[in-house]
Amino acid sequence: MASLQFSLLGPLRILRDSTPLPVGYPQQQAMLATLLLRPGRAAGVADLIDALWGTEPPAKAVSTLRTYAWRWRRILTADRPDQDVLVTFGDGYRLHVPEESIDAFQVTRLTAQAERAGAQGRPEQARELLCQALELWEGEPLAAIPGPFAERQRQRLGELRLALLEERLAYELALGHAARCVPELTELTTEHSLRERPYGLLMTALYQAGRSADALAVFRDARRLLIDELGVEPGPELEGLHRRILERDPTLVPTAPESIGLVGSGAETDADEAPEQPEPAPGPRQESTAPLPRPAQLPPPEPDFIGRERLVDTLGDCLRQPGRSTPAVAVLVGMGGVGKTSLALHVAHRVRGTFPDGQLYADLHGGDAVPSRPEIVLANFLSALGVTADALPDDLESRTALFRSVVDGRRMLIVLDNVRDAQQLRPLLPGTECCAVVVTSRSRMAGLPVTLQLNVDVFHSSEANELLCRAIGETRMAAEPQAALDLVEACGFLPLAVRIVAARLAARPMWSIASLRERLAVESRRLDELRAGELAVEAVFELSYRQLTDEQAAAFRRLAAVDCAEIGVAAAAAMLGTDQADAEDVLESLVDACMLESKVSGRYGYHDLLRAFACRKSRGKQPDEASVAQDRLLGFLLSTTCEAFRQAAPADPVSGTFTPSDTPGLSFADLAAAQQWVSVEAEEARALVTQVARECAAACAEDGGTAHGVRGEHEVRRLRQAIDLLIALSPFDVSTCYAELVSTADTLVSAAVRHRDRAAEGRARFLQCTYALAAARLCNAEAEARAALTACREVGDTVVLQQVLNDLGLIAQYLSRYDEAIAHFNESIALARQLGHRSGELAITVNAALVQVRAGNAAEAVAVCREVLDGDVYARDIPGRAYALYVLGLALHTLGNHHEAVARFKECLDLCTRANLRSRSVHARYRLAESLRTLGDLEQALPHAERALAQCEEIASERDQGHALMVLGRVLFDLGRRAEGRALWQRAYVLFTQLKLPDASEAATLLRASERELAGDCG
Repeated sequence: MASLQFSLLGPLRILRDSTPLPVGYPQQQAMLATLLLRPGRAAGVADLIDALWGTEPPAKAVSTLRTYAWRWRRILTADRPDQDVLVTFGDGYRLHVPEESIDAFQVTRLTAQAERAGAQGRPEQARELLCQALELWEGEPLAAIPGPFAERQRQRLGELRLALLEERLAYELALGHAARCVPELTELTTEHSLRERPYGLLMTALYQAGRSADALAVFRDARRLLIDELGVEPGPELEGLHRRILERDPTLVPTAPESIGLVGSGAETDADEAPEQPEPAPGPRQESTAPLPRPAQLPPPEPDFIGRERLVDTLGDCLRQPGRSTPAVAVLVGMGGVGKTSLALHVAHRVRGTFPDGQLYADLHGGDAVPSRPEIVLANFLSALGVTADALPDDLESRTALFRSVVDGRRMLIVLDNVRDAQQLRPLLPGTECCAVVVTSRSRMAGLPVTLQLNVDVFHSSEANELLCRAIGETRMAAEPQAALDLVEACGFLPLAVRIVAARLAARPMWSIASLRERLAVESRRLDELRAGELAVEAVFELSYRQLTDEQAAAFRRLAAVDCAEIGVAAAAAMLGTDQADAEDVLESLVDACMLESKVSGRYGYHDLLRAFACRKSRGKQPDEASVAQDRLLGFLLSTTCEAFRQAAPADPVSGTFTPSDTPGLSFADLAAAQQWVSVEAEEARALVTQVARECAAACAEDGGTAHGVRGEHEVRRLRQAIDLLIALSPFDVSTCYAELVSTADTLVSAAVRHRDRAAEGRARFLQCTYALAAARLCNAEAEARAALTACREVGDTVVLQQVLNDLGLIAQYLSRYDEAIAHFNESIALARQLGHRSGELAITVNAALVQVRAGNAAEAVAVCREVLDGDVYARDIPGRAYALYVLGLALHTLGNHHEAVARFKECLDLCTRANLRSRSVHARYRLAESLRTLGDLEQALPHAERALAQCEEIASERDQGHALMVLGRVLFDLGRRAEGRALWQRAYVLFTQLKLPDASEAATLLRASERELAGDCG
């Protein structure tokens, strides 16, 4: 199983082998956080309800928890569905993950090691271990996760971090690092002004640094604050430290202070010769005969700077790092509006004390049509450093050399904002290790001696909410918490966009948050709404867009034509009309320019607002550009999916009736390769089909009913291709997407009806039937199947008609209308023979055999299944063979031949595992559990039944979930756990009743019988 890592010391993050996993909504996160932090990583339903909702749980709290559990199982075991990470435990759940995979437990381990190291007289190791522990924090623990449990854990973990930070600083002082601790302790006392220990540490640091007066001033200020705020005097420890400083207690100075040598010189000083106060910079200052000016050019920082704790710490550590042999060059890279400049200035002001010889700043206007020339920037820098105009060289090379000479040996911080590229930056870099440079850019720097390159991403939701709250106040936020979250989400959590909506709401106190969210709901108008005064998201994006080459700009516009989360290289190449190598080159260049994102190798996507900007640019450049790109992608996906379909169902004649495509697709060596491609690209295909369906329906509406002429023919062709694309995907397991697919199929039917295309309508209604049937919505499935039947007969679509008749047979079987089911299956078999579809004929024959089992003719079903399995066709058809084995096992179980039934179910399960047939494996597993139970082997039956139920929840198959509940309930009842068994039967009864399935009567019978049995036991 792939390695899972859980981060709770900040926003919840889950990594599988370094790949981020989705974490869902905050309430769903709260459930996982509770399990991760509870002893044994287990919790019952009551504990979970209390953790998530406290004393006011919703009416459907239990069902909500089960939904969350299903979602987490799907996320955590996506790579290995046969592994159990989240399992049912009593009436609740348990997580099977090691402690070392959870950052909060890593902190506990590191803290214990630090305590042992300190006790054993190894302070350097103790300090390093505490540093490692503190580095695990990524912001506020369990950020934005609701619920009483999360709040308690936030307070506990926050207090733990403060305690560890204080302990680490105490070790720093004991090791003689007083001077470097002063800025950090000053900030700590400001942030936690009523906490006494940071004051004591700061007083000690100042005293060790030779600043006794400042140390005593800290005590006076702290004492005054404690009296004013709390009405109490400082505690005995702080009072005692104050007295020791007045008495100049020699034990306050460490016995082995840090020795400072010349960086890079190889010179060392003895402890006795060490200076009283450590140098605050990473290198020595060489005194010059004429002191130069000390420029202080940093613009003021943002007063409401929010979050970014990890980036702030990483950047600050890089700039302050001692013992460097080269200048520190830190580059902040990110899309426009993400807050690079704010971050750079915030950190620059925090570390400016480390650079007492001055700070230089320049905006290089990298996004402008004419960026700043390096020679002009150098002239300004040299002037600020005291170089007169007549001493200024004319050429760039000479100015660079003079600049490096002037700053040599001086501790200076240089902030270069909005750099276009490495060519513009290179001449501005100093040569001395005493200097540090902070660069912001929308392009990644290559070919430069960069010490640190940080990707600045959008806000976390909690950071965006905090910025909004600061602007509009807690009262308005508390009145509309969900609208606030929706608003910042509509901004894509982009800091500039959040700042704009915050400013607009602050200036309009009578506006509700929801009203502004509604204004942002229309994507074509969203960028227009994101303006406030001189701030505008579109203007910032425009600066980045101008830097693109024509080829990059065209790719940036065209790929936005499809509204999907990400796209692969092959699909992008089809949209751009080029080969994969060239497509990948241009996509990577757009990632480097921060116009696209690439979270997984070979997959590319947009920030939501950048997509809206790209669509707007496309409409303005070439109105039909997006349509052409869509058509290319639709053709590519249809061609490739047809190839995948032929691997899954090589003899199915429907593949020969798909609407032709002009765009070639990929080919596959085997079924496994086809399944892998579908698993990656299915979401992209569904998104495109949905988009095409909506546009086809809209085009028809614009024309007052039916689109005519060339446009009408084009729209009908696109509609048919979209429908065929979904049909070609049907052999592959998409069971977790039924809700989305039903909505898409509805739109396809609506578009087909508008275009009066009965062929397209018949196929679209067949899709509706398929999805409704898979979701056990039998009434809807039957209505759509009968409508599809009429349309397919009308246009002579025999291949789809055969499938529709088979679906009608399945529906009738589920509703216990066995004679009707046999009639539909027989007609479908006749059509399959007419079409020469031998494998389809056999599959329907096995369906009919299953009806015979249900109707009480199990012996006849056994004969049919054995004949099918002995034939040549199913020797190569793994899904078909697995199904025949399943029906055979069911028939044998019905006849009382339970030992052979177990063997057949196990054989079926083995095939399902090898071919990744998730739905069929669920059926085989709970039927295997039932046969084992009947044989009295409850020890083996229990894990199979439990796992089957968990798999049903993962794939969201409600009908199968009901059957799995019934089986597990029987196993538990036989084990003597009768109350648990009855509870599962009750859940099954509710589920079957909601689905309007006749199986509800079986559940009701079991409940009544068990009630009588329990009553008899009591009597």
